[in-house]
Amino acid sequence: MNTLLHFITSYMDYLKQEYRQEISIHFRKSILQSLPQRACVELLPYNCHENPYCIAVKKKRHHKCIESQAQVRSSCKKNKSFCRSCHAGVYEYIYPVFKSEDVAGFIAVSGYRKDADKDISIDCAVWDKHLCAEDIPTELFDTLIPPLAVMLEKLFETYCIEEKNEYNLILQYLNEYHSTVTVSDLCKHFGRSPSHISHMFKQKCGISVKEYCTSLKLEDAKKLLLTTDSPVTQIAFDVGFNDVSHFISVFKKKFGASPLRYRKTHLSEF
Repeated sequence: MNTLLHFITSYMDYLKQEYRQEISIHFRKSILQSLPQRACVELLPYNCHENPYCIAVKKKRHHKCIESQAQVRSSCKKNKSFCRSCHAGVYEYIYPVFKSEDVAGFIAVSGYRKDADKDISIDCAVWDKHLCAEDIPTELFDTLIPPLAVMLEKLFETYCIEEKNEYNLILQYLNEYHSTVTVSDLCKHFGRSPSHISHMFKQKCGISVKEYCTSLKLEDAKKLLLTTDSPVTQIAFDVGFNDVSHFISVFKKKFGASPLRYRKTHLSEF
């Protein structure tokens, strides 16, 4: 399994770096909770859109993003790609992933736009700057994306287990809602006590739920620092921090530099 996971993540990294595309993979709930924990941990970082516009959308109406993913899965047909606009007007290329004959999830290449969709965008300035107005190169993606789907299907067919792993679902929930989620939210969603959630998460992850969410928010902030010219204060609020001084402190502790210094040092990489 480790070799297959390495091939999957390396290929996704290659596509992102070589073709400058925003590629993500999205799983059906039953598939995610039946994956070995190691596979879930390795793949979840690729389970989100990293475009600054999408980050802004998710904070304001995240439930719409989840509903949109369900609609995509219902539209998937065996080995057939298609393009569509999401609820926020982002145009994306979709390629389905199957387990046997059932839709297990899909691969999305996002970050495009159509002028006709502009009226439903949240922030026109971010829309214009960070969404590509060019046509989606479907022929290129129809060549590049199927090998990734084959590897994912191989992973699902070979390594999915009957035992349902609640921790996988908690990890995904935190990855989706980390900007605002609390332990109380987790307890309500999963029907568990605070002590059960906190103990189980700390035992499996090695850190608390709050620390895990803070780390994810800092990763979001890092992306925004390098892909937008938004001021540090705005970025702190956008990713879920209510105290800018605290944000700067924890950012410096994690990355070894203040947000402004980090932006100045690493901006040339993008």
